[in-house]
Amino acid sequence: MTEDLWSLLRLTHEVQRMCDDLRVSDAAGTTTVEQEREYRLCRAALAQRHLAAAADTGSDPEDARRDAELTAQLLWKHDTLHGGHRGPLPASHPTWNVSNLDRYVRQEAEAAGLNPH
Repeated sequence: MTEDLWSLLRLTHEVQRMCDDLRVSDAAGTTTVEQEREYRLCRAALAQRHLAAAADTGSDPEDARRDAELTAQLLWKHDTLHGGHRGPLPASHPTWNVSNLDRYVRQEAEAAGLNPH
């Protein structure tokens, strides 16, 4: 297994841990907007990486594309609603639309120090 695939596996595990933490905080009523955003950003960046690695992992490229689009939209909608962003262009900027949200994810992941690819 290549280092890229190991990295993808580690990131997948980390995002799953974040998801589990969110379930616990949701049940306790303690989830914050920032906590939810961090999960949505990491999940969207992970989906972008899964899409890029679909051929190497044997994943269905169409399923990977749909997941990447869905998670990008969820991040974008969350940031639009709550005004969250770290990159130069906020989610409400007219540059962003459903056809280029992969670029929004990339902008936000890079601003957060994540590797979206």
